[in-house]
Amino acid sequence: MSTNHTRIPGGFREYAPLVPAGLFLFALPINHTMALRMLCLFLMAVGALYVHFSDRAPSLPLKLPLALWAGFATLSLAWSLDPVFSLNEIKTEIGYGMLAFLAFYALTRSGREWKLWLYCLAAGMLATVALALWANRTHLGDFSSYDWDWQHGFVAYSTYLALVAPFLLALWLATPLRAFPRNLAWLLAPLFLLAGYATLNRMFWLALGAILLVFAALWPRVGAKPRRTGWLAAGAALALVALLFVAVAKQKPVDPLAAPAANAATASHILGTFENSERFRIWRFWLERIAERPWTGVGFGRDLPHYVHADLKPKEWAALMFAHAHNLFLNYALQLGIGGLAALLLLFAALLREFWRIRRAPAPDAAIVGLCGIGLVVALISKNLTDDLFWRSDSLLFWALAGIALGYGKRLEQGR
Repeated sequence: MSTNHTRIPGGFREYAPLVPAGLFLFALPINHTMALRMLCLFLMAVGALYVHFSDRAPSLPLKLPLALWAGFATLSLAWSLDPVFSLNEIKTEIGYGMLAFLAFYALTRSGREWKLWLYCLAAGMLATVALALWANRTHLGDFSSYDWDWQHGFVAYSTYLALVAPFLLALWLATPLRAFPRNLAWLLAPLFLLAGYATLNRMFWLALGAILLVFAALWPRVGAKPRRTGWLAAGAALALVALLFVAVAKQKPVDPLAAPAANAATASHILGTFENSERFRIWRFWLERIAERPWTGVGFGRDLPHYVHADLKPKEWAALMFAHAHNLFLNYALQLGIGGLAALLLLFAALLREFWRIRRAPAPDAAIVGLCGIGLVVALISKNLTDDLFWRSDSLLFWALAGIALGYGKRLEQGR
């Protein structure tokens, strides 16, 4: 990767704003670090303001899509069935998310920061894997009984792994295998796969497969490697991902309300996990609720529909903790109606367009930075087709990573 640096005079002042940002990326996937994360978020926002005025960042893209997204959420206060709840969620999900996005957009000025963030993400992933192995050291092989308290729970952690996957891929692909073991970056790959497998989350593997397909389709155009080589490598990786997906799916019960003995692995078990999935019952229920308020929704906040419609939910669902529609797009339709859903789709489309433009820029690093951004959006969408983790720490991570890729990418696109 190129390392064309834009420097602010004064060594300490140049690097000081990067410290809280790097610590923020490292601590984000670790639970019970809320105070540290919030402190780092506000410190790096102050540092980003200093950097912005010392070395003015490129004009911010996505102004209209971001304004529409935030605007619909704010407008929902007028009809929200719990305005105080919605206001708090707007502050947490949009306010903090935009703070992280803008800070990393301003701070990521060159290849130096880009590589620093990649190392921080790798260190955070390594720390969370180490915490999982330590917390479950008495039953390392029994993944079904793992305690994921230090990782915000197994579903949130599997989403974290999916979101950082494109950036870790960029780190690994920039590190030749012959550099191992002097360069330990490739040691993280089996640890990453182990962590993903240990969560026993099926959608993680589908999201990872989608990311690998994006890289397979676009990576051969990045460098001088033949297209055939890229597809062969991606094919081998996809085969491994498919194998791990099957292994995880066979451990999942067909019906979460059924006894374990009734869910023994059979030849049709994997197909049964989809045919009998509780998701279909959840989606039907929430689609009926969307039809009741299709234009306005009930107000912004992922869990607000759960509180509003608690009396209508079947009693047996309480044990399954079906607090939301388990689909990002259905949840937005529930909260903000058709207009809010359209604003979200426009935002994702605008992000993809920006990253596609960056990928086509002539600068050496632009292609891989744009590719990471495309992979990030693909990861978020594919992982949230059966859940909604565009929320809390994973939402903060998404906006931080989007700010990193857009901040460095727009500078490369403009030849800085």
